[in-house]
Amino acid sequence: MSPLVAAAPAAAAGLLIAVLLHWRAPRAALRTMRAAGPLTKGDHPRLENLLEGSCTTHGFHEPSVHVVESPAINAASVGLRRPAAHLVITRGALSSLDRLELEAVVARQLCAIRRGVAFPTVLASVSRLPGAGPITAGLAGRVGGFDAVSDIDVEAARLTSFPPALASALKKAADAPSLNTSRAGAHLWMVAPQRDASEAGARSSTLRRIDVLREI
Repeated sequence: MSPLVAAAPAAAAGLLIAVLLHWRAPRAALRTMRAAGPLTKGDHPRLENLLEGSCTTHGFHEPSVHVVESPAINAASVGLRRPAAHLVITRGALSSLDRLELEAVVARQLCAIRRGVAFPTVLASVSRLPGAGPITAGLAGRVGGFDAVSDIDVEAARLTSFPPALASALKKAADAPSLNTSRAGAHLWMVAPQRDASEAGARSSTLRRIDVLREI
């Protein structure tokens, strides 16, 4: 038997595993984030109205919504395709942000979806595998780096035409309790959970993003 023929089953198995990981990535990422849902209509009328209005006004596909039961103020976007994306938001954000702040956070996550969250979603799924952490850590750092997240902030602020709202939401997020979540999905969140970086570093990065918004 030639080496090429002998390697074919292993290659086919590897391809099948890769396809399954990709296909199941959104579900795996949502589990990693401890996101419940999706919400049914009428569960959160204020959020539903803001989301529907933003999608209609700016031409976004409306994502399904999932809530994480945490006092932290945070949000995330997950998905492989825009029409089938998911918006994840914490209970703390729903209860602590005013209408303009919540609208700004929703706009930010919609902008993230429009830019594309497939790779971050798959990365969160792969990061859950034993031994994958050290390999995916550098990629997660690039996805959730300052320039990447700040660019989305600016895009959302210009979309809503009111940068102070997102700046205020980020400030509340920095001051609120940190999100207790898996390291595998840390790069998906609007504000990186402080347990996955030094507390001073995570807070410093958020304050720098706020400064950028205040300069618009």
